[in-house]
Amino acid sequence: MFSSTGAQLRTNRILNPVTGSGIVVAIDHGLFLGPLPGVENTSATIDVLLSGLPDAIQMTPGIAHANGSKFFGKNKPAVIVRLDATNIWRKKPEPKEAYYTPVASVKDAVQLGADAVVTFLFAGYNTDAQEADNLSTLARIGADAREYGIPFIVEPLAIEKGANVVRDFEIMKLIVRMASEIGADIIKADYPETHKQFEELVAVASAPILVRGGPKMDSDKEMLKMVKDAMDAGAKGIVFGRNVWQHPTPSKILRALAAIVHEKQSVEKALTMLKG
Repeated sequence: MFSSTGAQLRTNRILNPVTGSGIVVAIDHGLFLGPLPGVENTSATIDVLLSGLPDAIQMTPGIAHANGSKFFGKNKPAVIVRLDATNIWRKKPEPKEAYYTPVASVKDAVQLGADAVVTFLFAGYNTDAQEADNLSTLARIGADAREYGIPFIVEPLAIEKGANVVRDFEIMKLIVRMASEIGADIIKADYPETHKQFEELVAVASAPILVRGGPKMDSDKEMLKMVKDAMDAGAKGIVFGRNVWQHPTPSKILRALAAIVHEKQSVEKALTMLKG
């Protein structure tokens, strides 16, 4: 899976070497959706998140550059840098055919001190040429990641114009396998409808899967149960955004998530950490 000692060392900053799992908080939404509630001021958001002790924070190159000093010193989260952008979820101005484009290189990420890079892999564009261009970009990024010894995280998503994501299980299996085939070191994927389906995704992948949070969920119990089900089915952790920084107490929900992801506690035990 890994091509160098450097990639292994950096991965161990994201996936805890003791538990084998990781909690990543994504705050790169501004590149696609603007200043959403909870990430209007990314510097303040990072300060709040640091108190919750996530294993890594996923951000854009600009936010990583502006906040690099917050990650100095020991016991700080790993830095994951987003290398691409899309407008498929934007409402205004509404996309026409929608775009996908790189916004930074692996070298840029290394210079920012990144421990990993992350990119989208989409299935469901309006044209095959768009999908081919996406795949071509990821192939180049994967090659550069291997050269620099930095983990390559791929986020495979089934898309449809006007929708967040499409959870068609056959497409999900296809794109998780595609992410594996192009050399992903870690895969950031949606949780499907059932425990059994997720086990199938784990089986067809050649890299650890971190579960993507997606839109804000209706309740803490619902969210924690999904995480528990995913971990029991073979997930190696999570990459959550809105479900953390739009939570009333981000540090507490991170502690509750850690109880499940790292300590294998029950949902009921994790819920007790939100009290008080």
